[in-house]
Amino acid sequence: MWSIREGELDGPEILDGYRSISRVHEPRLGDVLHLPDGSGPWRVVDWALADRLDAAGNVLVVEQAA
Repeated sequence: MWSIREGELDGPEILDGYRSISRVHEPRLGDVLHLPDGSGPWRVVDWALADRLDAAGNVLVVEQAA
């Protein structure tokens, strides 16, 4: 599970509790996401991985994709 933040690791949170579409692969830099709330497309530009079960410590940083 991931916290999605815009612009930087401590940027505004867009979504909490995001789950990857793939159960095998974590999101990677450059991946384009469409979030369950209908927002997007968002491009992953950075990430931080903490305890894999701690969604608050797992952060995907995104920016609007053109």
